[in-house]
Amino acid sequence: MTVLAIIVGGGIGATLRYVLGLNLAPSTPPDFPWVTFVINLVGAFALGAVMTLLAAHRLPGPWGKPFLSTGVIGGFTTWSHFIVEADQLIGARRSGVGIAYLVLSIFGGVITAALGARLAELRVGRPTGRRA
Repeated sequence: MTVLAIIVGGGIGATLRYVLGLNLAPSTPPDFPWVTFVINLVGAFALGAVMTLLAAHRLPGPWGKPFLSTGVIGGFTTWSHFIVEADQLIGARRSGVGIAYLVLSIFGGVITAALGARLAELRVGRPTGRRA
């Protein structure tokens, strides 16, 4: 059941990313890969919030956490595309933009995940014990 939850959640997340990418993608290549950047930051924020909420309130069954975290959010965000875009920027002699993209994505992801977790804590209180 857990594997099925991940498969279904991943399909939902990947489809959301695809549709959002189609609607946000510029008609010409941008100087900075904004679509992937925004999708990954939104996903990091969502994962921080979801993990905090799951620590405070367990969902029914053992499938809730894998469905939401590994499935939906994991399917929505994309590490591989982020790395390929950074590599393409660096390979196109746009190293400054590529390195900025790497640094902003990593630090931005940590910051938005923490922000998501903190906002969830404001809603449900600080989870007791370890995080989900």
